[in-house]
Amino acid sequence: MEEGNSIIYGLEHQTRALSPQYGESDAIRFLIGTQSLKPNSNQIHVVELEEDTGALHTKVFKHDIGEVWHLRCSPHDAAVLLTTHNAYDPATSQCTMGVSIFKLPTVEVIPKDLDDLSAIQSRNAEDMELLITIPPEKPEEEIRCAEWHPADTGRVGVVCEAGLRVHDVTSGATLARAAPGARLKFTGGKWNPHQGHAQFAVLQDMHIKCYDTRTDCTKPSWSIDNAHRQLARDLDFNPNRQFHLATAGDDAALNIWDYRNGKEPIFSRTDHSHWLWTVRYNTYHEQLLVTGSSDARALLTAAASVCADVDEDGNTVAPVLEDGVLQSYEQHEDSVYCAEWSAAEPWTFASLSYDARLVLSRVPRHFKYKILL
Repeated sequence: MEEGNSIIYGLEHQTRALSPQYGESDAIRFLIGTQSLKPNSNQIHVVELEEDTGALHTKVFKHDIGEVWHLRCSPHDAAVLLTTHNAYDPATSQCTMGVSIFKLPTVEVIPKDLDDLSAIQSRNAEDMELLITIPPEKPEEEIRCAEWHPADTGRVGVVCEAGLRVHDVTSGATLARAAPGARLKFTGGKWNPHQGHAQFAVLQDMHIKCYDTRTDCTKPSWSIDNAHRQLARDLDFNPNRQFHLATAGDDAALNIWDYRNGKEPIFSRTDHSHWLWTVRYNTYHEQLLVTGSSDARALLTAAASVCADVDEDGNTVAPVLEDGVLQSYEQHEDSVYCAEWSAAEPWTFASLSYDARLVLSRVPRHFKYKILL
């Protein structure tokens, strides 16, 4: 991919679900889930970027179980993924949500020779192996998202509108739950990668609540009340600093918090002009964050002032970047619902908008060299 250029991949159906693929490979891969209302028409697209040439290679798999609202690749097995989906049942005239775990027949995308290439070009969408579907506890229950446990391969956290449940991925059994009984609905959440991997933080209206999943509970371990002036849409934990997390909300704000004292954010920007749907820390360079918004933009932002290190003498090392927007990516024409960093290459990220457009972009070279040198 050339400096300053982004690569666009278009899909047939609308989209709002994106995940990087994890694994030992150094391949830059992302998975996309479609959101079509037509029966048996939804798909999972695996997109791989060939870094040297900038070419995109894809494989497509059937997701006939319904429209994909949320997608997560397993951090433990590159061939396994889970989807949060919604399906219309014509027999009952109702929509029912669920969480399904699938296994891909292969993780390879780029053809090894011309015969493979011609076979891929003439092949229709392939089947995935359905391992298990976790149904809602009530048919009308809305499931917001599902997240793999960062360390335990046998657990997933499922956020529904009324609470949080931890399920066994083999049997689907409920292992723990957090159901505070409040009237404010849950809208999403994520595992805390620190604190022994037992905590799960959820978005509840304008607030952030974090629960200990080792037992059933109704009270949070910690919380950030009024994290946003309007609905909180997304959160992401700093991979390097165990008490820091970033949040995004309908007030167009990107906030960073130290949850030990959550009265005021330690960093805040309102560079977008509409709702923020997503925020992600760079896995390796915590001062870099990417956000996506209903203003049809993805922004690369530096939060260097709250990521300063201390040298051997106890002095604070001056940040190499200035706080603020480093670059705006404006190739989208609709709401940017997702943005994700590559799990294999720290300078590449993807943004996904509802108009079925995936944009792969890179951190500008001069910022990269400032960080590295």
